[in-house]
Amino acid sequence: MHFARSGRWLHPLRWLVLLALLGVLGEPQRATAAGKVVTDADKGGSIHLKTGEAFELRLTSNPSTGYMWYVEKESTSLLKLVHQSQAEIPDSGEPGEHLVGRPVFQVFKVEARRPGQGILLLHYVRSWEPATPDDQQFALHVVVE
Repeated sequence: MHFARSGRWLHPLRWLVLLALLGVLGEPQRATAAGKVVTDADKGGSIHLKTGEAFELRLTSNPSTGYMWYVEKESTSLLKLVHQSQAEIPDSGEPGEHLVGRPVFQVFKVEARRPGQGILLLHYVRSWEPATPDDQQFALHVVVE
């Protein structure tokens, strides 16, 4: 009898341990949210962020032609451009091959500054040519909590 009673006490304790483990396992998911990657395929979509959270925007570009992605002044002020770089596109040629004429990823690291909603807008243009309505654009709706 005494043994069965102690088993009942362990039952709620097991649930608490299980819930604690699930909480710990859920923690990495929140950490990887800061590692969100947005690509050309997300054009016209949306992203939800928390203040201070960052994401990476990777857009295909071919700078050897003079065309590059530029963040427009009309883009939301909710975001801050933290870093910009270029990265090779996997399977776009032999590693270490000269990059002239080959497409690359233009990589933008962006951080949410304050709560609100807005649009991140980029144009794919040559810096020395005037912008036209026919320029390729990338728009992303942004919601910051």
